[in-house]
Amino acid sequence: MKLKSNLFHIPFRLRLCLGVLILAHLHMKAQDSTLIVADGWIEKMDNKMAMDLSLNNAYEVFEVRMPNERLVIHPNAKTHLRYNLNYRFISLGFSLAPNFIPGNGNENLKGKTKSVSWGTALNFKKSFFEVSYDRVKGYYLANTNDFTPRNHGDPFIQFPDLRYTGFSLSAGYYSNSRFSFRSLTSQTERQLKSAGSFIPVFNSRYYIIDDTSETPGTQKSNNWETSAGPGYAYTFVANKKYYLSLGTQAQIGYLHTKLTTRLNSGEVITDQNNLLFRWGGKIGAGYNGNRFYTGLYTTLSGAQYKQEYTTVVNHDTRIFYHLFLGIRFNAPDYLKRKVGAFEDKYLK
Repeated sequence: MKLKSNLFHIPFRLRLCLGVLILAHLHMKAQDSTLIVADGWIEKMDNKMAMDLSLNNAYEVFEVRMPNERLVIHPNAKTHLRYNLNYRFISLGFSLAPNFIPGNGNENLKGKTKSVSWGTALNFKKSFFEVSYDRVKGYYLANTNDFTPRNHGDPFIQFPDLRYTGFSLSAGYYSNSRFSFRSLTSQTERQLKSAGSFIPVFNSRYYIIDDTSETPGTQKSNNWETSAGPGYAYTFVANKKYYLSLGTQAQIGYLHTKLTTRLNSGEVITDQNNLLFRWGGKIGAGYNGNRFYTGLYTTLSGAQYKQEYTTVVNHDTRIFYHLFLGIRFNAPDYLKRKVGAFEDKYLK
């Protein structure tokens, strides 16, 4: 009774402040308790934004094999610098190929390349959607030595007016609710226990390859590609922070090409319909802490199709790397409210 009487002798304003602090503390505990989901397999980082910088070699190349020769055409941009900003299910990013990065530049040898890429991704509970736009101008013939004698230090054959413009859309579904796709892509979640999932994927891409030089006989190809197939990924987790991820996929698709050849007498247009095969494998390792995260992914990707009505076979087998370092910080209250309200209304 004495304790109760002393409590009522506390000034009203002080009691009000104590009440607000206690309620806030209870609210934060309740909020924190909702971050661990899927029976402890996943930790959601709903109050944090993730920002990272990365280096990668995801540039577009062309390789054409004919009975007696092979063309390998590269941009003078071996390394791309990418910036990503991620919050909950939304990811935004862009990349450039600045000359100060080792492997880029040296324009006297390989010509000048301008490259830019934009992308956004939506990662929902069991599905994801990715949209990207890429633009590249300026290429060189990587196997110049196969066509003309060339000493060390001599310039490669260059195509300064060769342009690539591409739009792509990818969509996928993962069946295991204990598997966090976001922990591997946007880092807006943490995979706390090892898990894997079957991941079927659909891809659609429209791209243009155009030689805009003024010489006669230049060509422009408009290409529409769709493909789909199964995939699987598994993430091994140690100490809730360190992970090793493995993935594989195979796809079959269709490629339609409209080829325009510019001659002095006018344009000649031909169409091709080709059966396309794609395959790939990925391995990645990293650290995914509460505040900082980093990782290195390596991808083996291949594609092949035979051009209709010809003996030409197009190949594209490459190894990509993606090295990233990121940090998480508190999201603005306004963003928390708006995105949280959208998720509560449409995504739950």
